[in-house]
Amino acid sequence: MVLDHVSFVLNRGEAAALVGENGAGKTTLIRILSQIFKPDYGFFTLDGVRSDISSSDIKNKTGILFSGDGGLYDRLSAEENIKYYAELNSISKSSYNRMLEILVQELSLSEFLHDRVSTFSRGMKQRTAIARTLITDPDFIILDEPSTGLDVIAAESVKKIIYRLKQNGKTLLFSSHSTDEIFSCADRIIIIHNGKINCDMQRESYEALYGRDLTCFIKE
Repeated sequence: MVLDHVSFVLNRGEAAALVGENGAGKTTLIRILSQIFKPDYGFFTLDGVRSDISSSDIKNKTGILFSGDGGLYDRLSAEENIKYYAELNSISKSSYNRMLEILVQELSLSEFLHDRVSTFSRGMKQRTAIARTLITDPDFIILDEPSTGLDVIAAESVKKIIYRLKQNGKTLLFSSHSTDEIFSCADRIIIIHNGKINCDMQRESYEALYGRDLTCFIKE
């Protein structure tokens, strides 16, 4: 999908839901923000740092959860996957231990923390991938369909984690097909359709005008 003059601003401590039908451009946008794709023109900034000038500084402050299997290593345990990612990002032992303790509790990882990923269900892999994303305590967090494969209890845990991150001043962009997740977690709703931003509105204002109908801005 080709993006067409996509532009928006995320404020510190804010969670924005990226909404759109399949093929609308959500994945392309996420891959640009994660710097997997390089745009033909344009750039984005994080804390005043431009992506086309100092991409490494932005990567160090960004945590990304991609949809799918999360790219975990099957031969490693959940903890080994999480620790390996922390080491790649030069996270100190004390920070790692502190964050791991928090995430194990929030995501109920203790029951399978030392088991090989090859034995995991889809939901267990998703919880591990979320923990790996957050272990570096990033300032900017991108979550691509974070509740995919999760049961009701685990999905509720994700909502609580998003709330905690916002309270800690983190900035989040998450995509979701769950109306409940969007209206429970988002401060802003950004709707993308055919590669363009058709709506960028505070969630309370959106809900007052359109209720929970997310199709208003994606109809031809």
